Amino acid sequence: MKIKLPTKKGIPNTNPEIDFEQLVIIGANGSGKTRFGAKIEEDNHLKTHRISAQKSLSIPKLVRPTSLEVARNEFFIGSNHPQQNVNEALSYKKSNRWGDNFNTHLLNDYEKLLVLLHTEEYETLSDSKEKNILSPITKIDTVKSIWEKVLPHRKLKIKSGVIETYPTGQEDNKYNASEMSDGERVIFYLIGEVICSPEKSMIIIDEPEMHIHKSLVKTLFDLIEIERPDCSFIYLTHDIDFAFTRQNAAKIWAKAYEGNSIWDYEILEGDMPIPEQLYLEVLGSRKPVIFLEGDNSSIDYEIYEHVFPTYTLKPLGSCEKVIQSVKSFNEQKGFHHIDSFGIIDRDRRQVDDIVKLNSKGVWVLDVAEAENLLLIEDIVKAVASHMGRDANDVFDQVKRNLISFFSDQMEAQILLHFKESLRKKFLSLTNFTKKNLDDVLPELNTMYQSIDKQNLFENIKLDFEKAASTQNYDSILQLFNLKNALIPASKVCDLTGIRNKEEYKRLVITILKRKDIVSEQISKGIDLKIIKTLHNNS
Repeated sequence: MKIKLPTKKGIPNTNPEIDFEQLVIIGANGSGKTRFGAKIEEDNHLKTHRISAQKSLSIPKLVRPTSLEVARNEFFIGSNHPQQNVNEALSYKKSNRWGDNFNTHLLNDYEKLLVLLHTEEYETLSDSKEKNILSPITKIDTVKSIWEKVLPHRKLKIKSGVIETYPTGQEDNKYNASEMSDGERVIFYLIGEVICSPEKSMIIIDEPEMHIHKSLVKTLFDLIEIERPDCSFIYLTHDIDFAFTRQNAAKIWAKAYEGNSIWDYEILEGDMPIPEQLYLEVLGSRKPVIFLEGDNSSIDYEIYEHVFPTYTLKPLGSCEKVIQSVKSFNEQKGFHHIDSFGIIDRDRRQVDDIVKLNSKGVWVLDVAEAENLLLIEDIVKAVASHMGRDANDVFDQVKRNLISFFSDQMEAQILLHFKESLRKKFLSLTNFTKKNLDDVLPELNTMYQSIDKQNLFENIKLDFEKAASTQNYDSILQLFNLKNALIPASKVCDLTGIRNKEEYKRLVITILKRKDIVSEQISKGIDLKIIKTLHNNS
């Protein structure tokens, strides 16, 4: 969705434009985030549904359905009104939904939400009865489904005008939803508000993390976003942990409200690190950190975000920066008490190198590069099943295609590995110990002559030939370092009915977001492809 942002300090009479699917506005308390969101709603009120941070979580024990038109008007603009086109009147919405206090009014619409959910269910079931449609999925069914995925230890029971809850497996211990905890109530409320929002809405959620345990926040909003792909989301938050969970979101740093509908803010570009000042002004993450290669849009970041939900992930660009940052961060652990790790591509690294990296807290992929993760068996089979194909048959064909491609490329790949091994050996020549040139030159000659180049080549060749002769798929993924070529060569897209590599990547991420048995299996499969504690047994 493309919108004009509020006026930016230093750029009078100008409203920058932004195009987004998800937008995170992050800043300290008092930096004007709520007013920023309210201004966006004011400028786009016909297509915007805003959920306030200041809201009543009081749930009525019983509600009565009304007409669907009345329920929708009450929910969306705060009151029903006989006037046609009432949604066009911003002043009416400000007065009724926001109590003439557009920025900080205590939103009290839980009852209106429940009335709309029960009314929509009644209307849907009545309509389906006339059309002989069996068991239609209503909005309240969807809310129930997502709520139970986020809180698997609880179940909901939907009755006429009443909602009850009970511990999973203990239906005899039901109690009215009005007695739920704040966390359980706000999760139901947020799901319901989003599910009931009009089609193609821009949904603004102020302090989405409020009252919700940190371990549940990411799962909740992943599931909500999947359910409403027609909508765009704007989150207003001071929580860096939450901001990092919205991996593909555009981000704005709100610094201060200057008055007169002018804000001091910065649009953070995708390749721009979050400024240090931001970390000082907002509540910093206290979770352990994993530094990554690449940037926020790289495939490894998108994957690891779901495999390591209890970590803060920080892309740094190069593997050298990852290694150095882990070292520096861990040296300061006595000050910040946060564990730090790194993940880097294997990139033709030998066992000795991996052992040293592991000892320093740097984990190494057990595939040549991150993109190869998309071809591990668990992922290929999950995608095939999702697309309605025979998982075993698709994987067998992918395996045959990749083995064949590996055999064709083997000679060139051996030379590339040999070249990289030589580079590292030659780099080690600079570790001479002598102090003057006359002594250094003989030492260098001795070190150079000690490199058995033929043996080095033969050992690499042996590894490749063994992988090819045994048709060891895992070994091929570990050795095959040919960027952007493996997925097309495997023909996994053709075999699963997916148009191209980018769509295949997006589907893998979508499956990982679902937090079900399949996504858990994929996450474990990826985790097993990361070497964390390798010991050199040679």
